[in-house]
Amino acid sequence: MSEPSNNGIIRWFHDLDAEDSGVAGGKGANLAALAQAGLPVPQGFVVTTVAYEALVDSPQIRDAIDHLDALDSTETNTLTAVAADLRSLLESRKFDASIETAITDATASFENTASFAVRSSATAEDLPSASFAGQHETFLGVENEAVLNRVRDCMASLFTDRAVAYRAHNEIAHGDVQMAVVVQPMVDAEAAGVLFTTDPATGNRHIASIDASFGLGESIVAGDVTPDHALVNTQTDEVVEYTISTKTIAVELQRDTITGENTRRIEPVGRRPVETGGTRRIELSPDRRESRVLTDDQLRTLVGLGERAERLLGAPQDIEWALVDGQFVLLQSRPITSLFPRPSPLPVDERLHVYISMGHMQAMPEAMPPLVRDIWRTYTGNALSAAGLSNPTVEAGGRVFIDITSFLRHPGLQSGLIERIAAINEPISAGLDEIVSRRSKEFESRGVTIGALPGYVATAGRVALLVGPAIPRIIWNVFGALAGRGPTPDESWDRLGDLFVGEVTDSETTEGRARAVFEAIDIGRILREAYPRISPLFLAFTLGGWLMRTFPDHADDVNAVGRGFERDVVTRINLGLGDLADVARGHPQVAAALRDGASLTDLEKVKGGEAFVEAFDGFLDEFGHRSTGEIDLSRPRWSEDPSMLHAVVQANLTDEEVGDHRERIRHLESEAEAAAVRLESLADYGLLGPLRRRYVRWLIRTYRDTVYLREYPKQAAARAFTVWRTALLDAGELLAAEDRLNRPDDVWYLRRDELFAALDGKDVNVDIAARRREHARDVGVDAPPVLTSEGEAVRGHVDRGTVPEGALVGTGVSSGVVEGVARIIRDPKVTTVERGEILVAPSTDPGWTPLFLNAAGLVSEVGGPVSHGALVAREYGLPAVVSVPEATKQIRTGQRIRIDGTRGTVELLDVQSATTNEVGTEQPEPDSSRVE
Repeated sequence: MSEPSNNGIIRWFHDLDAEDSGVAGGKGANLAALAQAGLPVPQGFVVTTVAYEALVDSPQIRDAIDHLDALDSTETNTLTAVAADLRSLLESRKFDASIETAITDATASFENTASFAVRSSATAEDLPSASFAGQHETFLGVENEAVLNRVRDCMASLFTDRAVAYRAHNEIAHGDVQMAVVVQPMVDAEAAGVLFTTDPATGNRHIASIDASFGLGESIVAGDVTPDHALVNTQTDEVVEYTISTKTIAVELQRDTITGENTRRIEPVGRRPVETGGTRRIELSPDRRESRVLTDDQLRTLVGLGERAERLLGAPQDIEWALVDGQFVLLQSRPITSLFPRPSPLPVDERLHVYISMGHMQAMPEAMPPLVRDIWRTYTGNALSAAGLSNPTVEAGGRVFIDITSFLRHPGLQSGLIERIAAINEPISAGLDEIVSRRSKEFESRGVTIGALPGYVATAGRVALLVGPAIPRIIWNVFGALAGRGPTPDESWDRLGDLFVGEVTDSETTEGRARAVFEAIDIGRILREAYPRISPLFLAFTLGGWLMRTFPDHADDVNAVGRGFERDVVTRINLGLGDLADVARGHPQVAAALRDGASLTDLEKVKGGEAFVEAFDGFLDEFGHRSTGEIDLSRPRWSEDPSMLHAVVQANLTDEEVGDHRERIRHLESEAEAAAVRLESLADYGLLGPLRRRYVRWLIRTYRDTVYLREYPKQAAARAFTVWRTALLDAGELLAAEDRLNRPDDVWYLRRDELFAALDGKDVNVDIAARRREHARDVGVDAPPVLTSEGEAVRGHVDRGTVPEGALVGTGVSSGVVEGVARIIRDPKVTTVERGEILVAPSTDPGWTPLFLNAAGLVSEVGGPVSHGALVAREYGLPAVVSVPEATKQIRTGQRIRIDGTRGTVELLDVQSATTNEVGTEQPEPDSSRVE
């Protein structure tokens, strides 16, 4: 096989370097690397980007590409039209004579080759962050004379609608991408398929997943056949699963005429073989349909090749393979980009570790930038080091996870921990139960050695010193609440917030305040001061559980006695917003200006505007430190960006009358009193009935005197978060002024030690732009609630019994059934809920509180019975279902749904009526909801 000189137009696999993706594209570079490492790759060559550059070297084509890059990703119709014009221009172009000669000479050098596989290989393809799988064209069974045209078609496929949309979504400039093309002799496969060196369904890095069918792999790629499916443990070589599917057809090489048509255009097969283009589809005989494609030994051989490819290419791989004359060949290999990252740092021992998502526990599972993650890891580490324990936190996918393996290995703690977590987040509890049941040997206790006893004793002693001094005050406060001397929401809660602030406000320098965020928090003092203050809340939750167990058939009444508190933080926020709307109603010009979207500055010029601005400032004085996702300190607080509050006030002006918001609370209070009377009457039976009635009345009174305090600790902590945020932003301002950062908010993309070094005057050698891009990718990935050190995203099963067909299942946290129009909201600053709509959100923390004013119900992707969304929903009597996986993707704005907050189900009533889930563009009718 000769290798003619071609000025870089043609590069053979053995002549390429791993770094040559710029000329060979991702697919070509990977295949070359595999071939040079001795893996079984059919010999081939790459038509390099030199040929592509010549093909697009036209003013008209260059202008069209520039036009494409100038378009916004949301301009889908224009993107599609420009892309179609580009493809047409490229398909009508001819290669230069030198390029044609180089390609034809290369294909002619293969003797006795009937046909070729011609595959696109873009320079922005098979990247760790974007695989571009299926975005560009592949042609199989291409005869020698047709290769040139198919190469051009592959290059034109750089501008398919799907490829253009994919690049726009991943913020990859169209002009920065070029196309190379891989050409190989076509293999006549007896079987083919896909090997994932990591199981993409679970993310487990020690399980390989294989799909296999007879003939060429095109039948699998095109979805024409359900392949056999196997799982292999790469540590033990055990075939842990093999599912034989019913395979009705196979795709094989055409034996006579070969035209080189794209195999995706083959028509459905009939009773007889259909011969079209370079491949044909045949029906399999009944005995082969149910037969196994690969043996266990073949699976192990294939997985071994995949492991070699993964080690060589440095990441888990998605590999297309074929079985030819009993031997495997690898046809292409790309990184698996859909995997959630493994925890970092990984454990130093060789045992399985299990981590739970801190974000899911806090009902805020979104990714956070590096500096914010460092804050929470430092805070958690400081808290545990005070007790003599190591920091159990790790990072993955821009989130913080907590290692709870030691608790799961403790026979006396495992079941109790899983049960208690269920009250906070049911999917986490279900995931833990699933992993400890399936892999019980990993969690067998290895006992406590004599040498370890001093450590346990020391830890117990430190905990006693930390919490012991607070125990008398805890007991005093609990008995005080039982005696009717419950705590009151006074300035003492603000003092609790001051404990979290530590010395952040005391330092006289910007550098000192920034360091204090990480270094100056007295964990012992916080525990000693906070536990006594919040102890009545533990009493309230205990009494709530007792009431639910005592009156299991009257859950609605038990829920009702926990509502209607004007002193509740959530209620105060919503009452304050309602009062603002009433102030605006008292000044018609202000109300009109608000409806037109006027800012606070604009309102000052309107008659009555000063009164409204003064009232708004008063609201911000009390609650301006809150925000959505407020544990993410990089997010603006309401005082910095009040746009969400403006939207809520505008909605109130449209949907409510004067005083409606306060009448609603009075109604809830009346319902609570009536429910209390009903529960008391249920206890009034028999000789001791009057005593039981008074006992229940006393417990309900105690419950109501304490449970409304549930949001006060968060209110206090949120004040501290705002102080921390201000201190770190001030540090960003300082570094930007010194030209160490481009802009102040770059500070969020530093690590703690990098920030300290910069404050010490050292240069910031950090690629902030790359970290911003990484953060943006993390934001777009759903995090699992439970993750293992093997990378497995563990999702347990919660049995709900019989549920309506097609219904989504979650955790019911506020009873009742409501039917209405869904409103998907991912960012409350962009849009709000209209009266009677059902709020569907990825999560809801205290910053989402104003949206509950108009909502008829709640569906959330995360949360549990005591999460913020659940508490607010119960307070307002809204049916609510949380922990509904992918709710914002499964449900569409404008779609009518029915949620059952008792059973935990969400029914999609009119699938066809869905509009779009792009926030801010939906226009459903805000009418109608029906609560049962």
